[in-house]
Amino acid sequence: MKRVLTCGAVALLFLVPAADATAQGKISGFLGVGPTSTAGDLKDADSTKSGFLAQGGFEYKFNQTIWFRFDVSMGWNDRLGSFAEDAYIWTFAGRLEYWLPFGTDKIRPYANVGGGILTYKRNPGETGLEDTEPFTTKHRLMASGGLGLDYQLGNASIFVEGRYDMAMKKSDETGSGRTYIPILIGGRWGGR
Repeated sequence: MKRVLTCGAVALLFLVPAADATAQGKISGFLGVGPTSTAGDLKDADSTKSGFLAQGGFEYKFNQTIWFRFDVSMGWNDRLGSFAEDAYIWTFAGRLEYWLPFGTDKIRPYANVGGGILTYKRNPGETGLEDTEPFTTKHRLMASGGLGLDYQLGNASIFVEGRYDMAMKKSDETGSGRTYIPILIGGRWGGR
């Protein structure tokens, strides 16, 4: 019972400010989908082709021009090979969004920059090696930047966004970094 009460008290500590921020229009959510392209060693060394992703997250509005965003995405990409292999690519990122001071009441451009983690997992496909050979998951630090365009529809909006996500290579690796380029089409709701 003591653990239940403690967990409930901690949850209230987070829920009350979040509810207040939502009521003040400071928090918004978003979802998007879109195609992805690969470059650098993600394309060459990992033999990963283009694919698609789904992404979601929330944004916290500091003021009209600066927002903080946290997002999570999962991508599915084919790999070069004879055994119908593919790869799963996850990103976990925090970003600052700068809403550019030009545009109209309905159309607003923005830029974002941030960082996080890019995780790569190879799926062996029809090789029969799922049970015999471990296909390790690779984790890399990621730097990211992008541009987007938002179109207002009442208290919601639709957007298109392009980004350049660059996973850093480890110190013991040769070659280039792993580059992931998503184009996102989606919607925002909540605070504006």
